[in-house]
Amino acid sequence: MIDWRSVRDVSGGSGVRIGRLLDGIEHYPTAEAWDEIERRLVVEAECWCSAGFAALPGLAELAQSGAEEHQIRALRLAATIVRSLHRCHRYDDIVRAGAEALMALHRVAQNRPMVHTGRAFVAQLQDTLAFAGFTFWATISLDFTDEHYHLGCPHCAVSLAVVIGDYGHYTAIRDYNDGDIRRVVLRPVTPGDLTGIGRWMYDAAAAGETVLADGLTYLFGRATCSICGSVFNVAEWLEAENSPSQPIDTVVPRTDRLT
Repeated sequence: MIDWRSVRDVSGGSGVRIGRLLDGIEHYPTAEAWDEIERRLVVEAECWCSAGFAALPGLAELAQSGAEEHQIRALRLAATIVRSLHRCHRYDDIVRAGAEALMALHRVAQNRPMVHTGRAFVAQLQDTLAFAGFTFWATISLDFTDEHYHLGCPHCAVSLAVVIGDYGHYTAIRDYNDGDIRRVVLRPVTPGDLTGIGRWMYDAAAAGETVLADGLTYLFGRATCSICGSVFNVAEWLEAENSPSQPIDTVVPRTDRLT
């Protein structure tokens, strides 16, 4: 049982209202109730409040029952909350206490038919990744019509732009006046050589999202530094640079979660 008086929403208010909203939605779901609970738990697509993480068991129940539109709203709100674990760790104990809810949410997300309509597909894909514990990959932009990542070379630390999209696939130095200079073409990985999370994402996308699937071969491929010429794996270094030390693997064990 959750003591809703002990948790707070995004405005610092008591979590009691969140508990009442979850109970109300279970019996009489309305768009107004959903709008209010989302407003109380999420700010700019992130959750930084204890009531949000405490709400995961209730959202898991809603995602497994009721009308489909309410199942979808429960799943999307829960995914937004879980994605916040990539940077927010003040409430890990609350998340650990709701481990069964996370597993249930993952099952629901994994079993939903994928909607092959570009952004909707990516959203579903990343919801599943969030519940499986891959919080970085659940937050990263994957628009491979015009994607730009920024990272430091792991060898000489120079700031690099990694471009994957209709304008090319390359690393470069981004100059304020001259744009991308000293371009070096990326080396895509052969799909058959992909492993782990890269392979899972590629296999999911290959069924109908060809732009995404092709872009992933470059994201999980190799880049060459425009300055020192060193070669490195884009995805591995991008995740390393953007993943602070965190206990996420103890909160949501990732082993075999995407099989």
